[in-house]
Amino acid sequence: MESTTLDEIDEKLLRRLHEDGRMPYDALAAEVGLSESEVRERVEALEEEGVITRFTALTDPTKLGYISVAFGITTDPTKTDSIAQQLEDHKNVYKIWILSGRHNIIIHSSFRDITDFQAFSHDILHNIDGIVRYESSIVTQSALSEGSVVLPAEEDQE
Repeated sequence: MESTTLDEIDEKLLRRLHEDGRMPYDALAAEVGLSESEVRERVEALEEEGVITRFTALTDPTKLGYISVAFGITTDPTKTDSIAQQLEDHKNVYKIWILSGRHNIIIHSSFRDITDFQAFSHDILHNIDGIVRYESSIVTQSALSEGSVVLPAEEDQE
């Protein structure tokens, strides 16, 4: 996979959008010294290249009364991709990583209550062909919750 080369203005736009994804194009334009239409074109190009994957509102599951759980899943290596695809559309799963190391897959999920959590563990994970074992950890506190790469501030790059 080829990485995208960003210029200084793209980096500045990404930093500002990371801080405030709802920042209007005219305000962004004023900060980077371009016209509103040039900023719009750059942001659209960053979306088309897959650098910006989406604009969304992030919620705190615990504030909504949910239990957050991380699962480390060890799989038959020939079935890892298939298992990840099966978990993609499950209502409780909101993040999936395929990785190297002790587990082949890590998922983050949220559940209304312990009964919902147990049902997912026993009725879903136990019945997916290729899962060798899994470990679950209930999240007790979130120390950092940024969902993307944060570019260093301009003064940190010098």
